[in-house]
Amino acid sequence: MTEPAQGSVVLVDFTYSNQAQSKVRPALVVSNSRYNTISRDVIVMKITTRKPKMMAVSLTNDDLFSGSLDHPSYVQADGIYALERELICNTIGTVRPEKMEEIRNLVSDLFSSDDE
Repeated sequence: MTEPAQGSVVLVDFTYSNQAQSKVRPALVVSNSRYNTISRDVIVMKITTRKPKMMAVSLTNDDLFSGSLDHPSYVQADGIYALERELICNTIGTVRPEKMEEIRNLVSDLFSSDDE
């Protein structure tokens, strides 16, 4: 597999917390190329079809520069994971720059000071 790129929608073999089962699920690569070049890990955000109650950005095929999703989905800002890149099964799309900016703003809001 080629080096994952920021904005790529990938399929990841997520292992459940009990370590007994895993499931292939979509995720969005958010780590930049500098990080992806030097690390064996990649930083991703969970993508789900269920609308979370908060801290999520909608993601549809209109938001993709290339590829497609099976269903309208949501990127969860509070679903950030560092994963070994070997867990990436496939790249299925690329998010448009304006949607990536919306996602960055949501993540920034998640980590902003309580005083702001």
